[in-house]
Amino acid sequence: MYTPKKVTAKPLRYQHFKGEANLRRPIPEPYVTAVVLLATTLVLALSHLAEATTVNANSASLSDVAAAIASAADGDTVTIPDGTATWTRTLQVRKAITLQGAGVGVTIIKDSVQKGRLIDWTLAAGKASRLTGIEFQDGGRVNEAAAPGGIFHVDGSNTNGATFRFDNSKWNNLNGVPVFDTVIGVIDHNTFVQDRNQTAIYIYDSNWDGRSYGDGSWVAPTGFGSSQFLFIEDNNFTHTSASTTLVTDAHAGSRFVVRHNTIFNAYVGNHGTESTGRVRGNRALEVYNNIYTGTNLNRFIGGTRSGVVLFHDNNISGFWNPPVFSLVNYRNRWAFASWGGADGTNVWDINSGPFFTGTAAANSVGTTVTVSGANWTANQWVGYTIRRALGGFSWITSNTSNTISYADSGGFGNNLSFSAGDALSIYKVNQALDQPGRARGSLITGDPPVPPLGWNDQVTEPCYSWNNLSGTTPVNFETEAMIRAGEHYFNDTPMPGYTPYVYPHPLTKGLGPPEQTTRNATANSQHDAYKKRRPWGGKKPERKQAKKAKESPKNEMAEGQEKIGGD
Repeated sequence: MYTPKKVTAKPLRYQHFKGEANLRRPIPEPYVTAVVLLATTLVLALSHLAEATTVNANSASLSDVAAAIASAADGDTVTIPDGTATWTRTLQVRKAITLQGAGVGVTIIKDSVQKGRLIDWTLAAGKASRLTGIEFQDGGRVNEAAAPGGIFHVDGSNTNGATFRFDNSKWNNLNGVPVFDTVIGVIDHNTFVQDRNQTAIYIYDSNWDGRSYGDGSWVAPTGFGSSQFLFIEDNNFTHTSASTTLVTDAHAGSRFVVRHNTIFNAYVGNHGTESTGRVRGNRALEVYNNIYTGTNLNRFIGGTRSGVVLFHDNNISGFWNPPVFSLVNYRNRWAFASWGGADGTNVWDINSGPFFTGTAAANSVGTTVTVSGANWTANQWVGYTIRRALGGFSWITSNTSNTISYADSGGFGNNLSFSAGDALSIYKVNQALDQPGRARGSLITGDPPVPPLGWNDQVTEPCYSWNNLSGTTPVNFETEAMIRAGEHYFNDTPMPGYTPYVYPHPLTKGLGPPEQTTRNATANSQHDAYKKRRPWGGKKPERKQAKKAKESPKNEMAEGQEKIGGD
């Protein structure tokens, strides 16, 4: 790889002339200062380029790739040549490098790790890392490498300046998932084939602002339109099986953006603060400018179970009409570990009531109970909560003069049921912990968690949906009764003051020639392509030789999978 000669700039400083101890040199004009700053910036940039180099792995084998990484320094590019290799141990990366294959279908890594991860990558503070130009295939892993460990796992930070780019690669039916925890960066121009695994990408922000369980992410401002997200853009999500799959699953305070992708028979999803135990739910999500296509398997194109979402400018076809993006809160139906259920009496929520107490006149039928002595107005209790004194609750979907119908358990357990004579009461959950359309609040800590003084002090931050079309039919949010229109969400309404983050993502640009990785075996290598470019000014730069990888490095293994969060 050709690089310019390193230049070291001598520091500029003002000093007194000899014999003029009380005199100061005049302050330079603004344009002089600007020129000096520009020159200094260029010198530092050239110095960085001069120090960076390319380390060529001898083959695609795990030992050769690990050797190349061991020989590399932060800022270097480690290239993997064309070929197919089966890895049986974990590759650990702890440096800010670019790990670059020769392209999809050219450099192929097969996963045959039977315990732990295929790649375990911890990002370096203040620096950019990148993985590009590799096709990943299954190589015989027996047990699925599910989240939170996954097959390919990247750990980062939102506070130390580390960034990551995963691009121009293919994830081809592996027996497990890629996982990104507290990663700021972009996943772009990849193909995810999902005939084997239900979910393409898992996103967590469990360590946001140095906290655990996603608690830090919930305290922090949302920041829509900023760089402080993991961006998933310009990818192709596809499969051939006759089913629907997930583009994403996410929780632990997750913050991510799904934009400009092509999505076939799949949807964007996450978990709320409920079924994941102590770990909090999704915090913030943007879904826009995607092209959804399907074969009429269902009408569900996405949803959020907690936090705030912006859903706009998506084009949908091949889903039941009309498709929906759902907003749900399963704590309205079931009591979960750590948080309990939103039953109208839980201290994690804002409640009122009871508004009625009485007894069941007969055994419940399905999800309907008849109440003794009642004489109500039709549907006056919609959105309220019915509680059975002996245990169990659900939110009310409708009522007649003397019957109440309520929601099922959402698949988390047996539906609420009553026997004749059971005592019951009606409450109202005004605001539930971390529900869609709510955010912020005081910092929660500990396991089990304890409500901080003054809780629940979360605030309403509405979800917005606009300009999503299935043909000519608008596509919007579908919600449960207690997630209220005009308060927790707005359909056909752009978010006031919102501007999306710059597209394409800045990490996809300015990374040096060639920008995109080689797509076939006959194309020139990056080294050859770079040789053919004339440097600025027409003068040949001095050549800096690529490092040769050591032959037999020690390859560390990362075994097992961890629990997200923890104090």
